[in-house]
Amino acid sequence: MKTRYWVGGCLSLVILLALFAAAAYWFLRQTSENLVESYTSQAPLDLARVETNPDETLSVIDRLRDFITALERGEETGSFSLSADDINTLLQNEELLSELKGMARVTIQDDLLRADISVPLGMFNERFEGRYLNGTGELAVEMKDDRLSVTIDRLEVGGRDLPREIMNEIRKNNLVAALYEEPSLEEFLRLIKSVKIEDGRLVIQPK
Repeated sequence: MKTRYWVGGCLSLVILLALFAAAAYWFLRQTSENLVESYTSQAPLDLARVETNPDETLSVIDRLRDFITALERGEETGSFSLSADDINTLLQNEELLSELKGMARVTIQDDLLRADISVPLGMFNERFEGRYLNGTGELAVEMKDDRLSVTIDRLEVGGRDLPREIMNEIRKNNLVAALYEEPSLEEFLRLIKSVKIEDGRLVIQPK
């Protein structure tokens, strides 16, 4: 069940993971020394940890577990939603995401999902050891033809928007397309009718 639980957790947290991957991928594929100096920093952002009550943390984790279990068993269940605080709680306390602690903080504003990120690029390539990709992303989340689509609408790095020509290319990519290459993930996603940002929450609607 632990693997299946991670599959479901991936659905609600994949937005953050996709943003990490997209930002790192862009730098590893297209950076020159000049771009590294221009768009990265020598110090990480201070993404202050939000203190949560242990009971509240367990409640978020249990709600997610119960929702996933109901879907897997084919039981009738309503929509599942997470606030920005809920997502941050999972990022801080989910064991499988422990390596990402301190790298992101989520906010939801005007039905936009935003994430402040501070990624040490040395974890991907030692060439960039000591450099941090500090930025803020705005993401669009929707189901298209029964497939989950997550795209980056805007990405600000080092306090500046990325050049238009780069953002035009980034916007073309569905950041979670690779999920459908894994049969167990594809099977789980087929149980989902919609994923959207609504009334300040990430809402997952089962079929």
